[in-house]
Amino acid sequence: MTDHKSGASAPWHMWVLGVLLLLWNGFAAFDYAMTVIRYEPYLAGHPEEFLAYFYNAPLWMYAMWGISMVGGLIATLLLLMRRRMAVPVFTLAWAGSVIAVLYSAVNPPPGGGNLPFAAAIILITFLVLIYFYWLQRRGFLR
Repeated sequence: MTDHKSGASAPWHMWVLGVLLLLWNGFAAFDYAMTVIRYEPYLAGHPEEFLAYFYNAPLWMYAMWGISMVGGLIATLLLLMRRRMAVPVFTLAWAGSVIAVLYSAVNPPPGGGNLPFAAAIILITFLVLIYFYWLQRRGFLR
């Protein structure tokens, strides 16, 4: 294994993943913001009992959800800027996701939610976290 100097070109796959994560996390942060501010045109298609579930969630749940969504977006931007801070920020975002999914598993939303999908997202984002760490260890993040 060779370490790369911080000036080394980043691998092409980092850029591809970075753009995909930017789209995914950008939408997630947007969804979080629209839900928190209760933007009615955005939420109009959701059943009232589903909205009540989110509106009545404990404050700490909103904090975990926000750390997960906004943290993922910030970590992605840091990755695209090739900053080492992408790793701890993405770690924090991943931890927020795990806590939010555990909350939803214990207190499922109306209709039961989609726990297998949420678990798959947790697994995939864990693999992305390992990839971030790999980039950092190889010197692609400065």
